[in-house]
Parts: sequence; structure tokens; C-alpha cells
Amino acid sequence: MPINVRIPEALRKLTNGSDQVSVEASNVREMIAAIDAKHPGLKERICDEQGNVRRFVNIFVNEEDIRFMQNLDTPIDAKSDVSILPAIAGGAAKPPKPEKKTVVGIGPMVRRVYLTFDEATTQRPMIYELIKKFDIVPNIRSASATEKLAIMAIEFTGTGESLDEAFSWLRKQGVRVDPIEMNVVEP
Repeated sequence: MPINVRIPEALRKLTNGSDQVSVEASNVREMIAAIDAKHPGLKERICDEQGNVRRFVNIFVNEEDIRFMQNLDTPIDAKSDVSILPAIAGGAAKPPKPEKKTVVGIGPMVRRVYLTFDEATTQRPMIYELIKKFDIVPNIRSASATEKLAIMAIEFTGTGESLDEAFSWLRKQGVRVDPIEMNVVEP
């Protein structure tokens, strides 16, 4: 049975304006090949020269980033909800330094995370609420969004305590929080 794949606006010129493409495939790798067979040029926009998904392209299967699953070998079927979302880079090269605060002798910390929003949480100004509630500084490094799903790579600066509280609050609101890399302590 065919799988419907949502195509972002930036790639629709290659699909004759279509926002969805139907293909037969059993995993993401086969899906990309099948899409490219129907719409030549799409694969080179999605994958790099080695055949890996480009760094700033996100593919979601059932609202999960394939990078946290089996990557290109992630299985799919007719019931799978598949979206391709190119990330939109943004933010300053380095976030402004927050007012120095100390928690147990440690200065401001930087934590980099992926935030994944579902259909309900994409409708709320969650980043604004974080700034107001927890006195942290966000620097949006990349983002991709549809009406049903959004993912953001954000660098947050603040005290360890304020960051822990902010991430806990986000999880309680239904936002998935995944670390990108280890925490960095500012000198």
C-alpha cells in the first residue's frame, strides 16, 4: 500500500506544487529513492553525497525524528505519518550573555536541546512563556514547523536550576525535550 509523505513548501517546485507524494516503500531509505524516481532532484535536496540525510533536513515518522530511531532504516508502512521538514536556521551567532547568576558556585550554563512540539503545543507561544517564567535566554539555532509538528534546535542560557525547571515545565506541557550535546559551562 502507498505511503503518503508530506513535502515542505521549499521542495514543492519539484513535485509540481503537490504538498504530498504517495510512494511504495518499507523504510525511509526506500521512500527517498521512490520519491526521487517520481520527482527527480528531490533526493539530492534531502540527502548528501554519501546518501545520508542532510544535517538541516528533518524526517519524521509518526512524529519521531528518524535520527532518534533507525535513521534511514526506520521502517514505514501505509499507516505511517511521514513528514520531511527542512530546518530554518536562525538566531545570532552567539546568544547575548545573561546577567551572571551563580548556583552552587557554577556560573551561567548553556544547554542545547531539540524541542518537539505536537499539534496542540505548536499553537502556544511556549518560548515566550519560558522566557517569562524561568529567566532564561533562548537562541533558536534551527526550526522546522507544520501545523501538526514542529522541531526546534535551541541553545538555552541560564542557571542550572532555571534550565532544569524550564525543561521539566516543558515536558509537563507535552513538549519532548532531547539533549543535542553535553552541557557547556560558560567561563
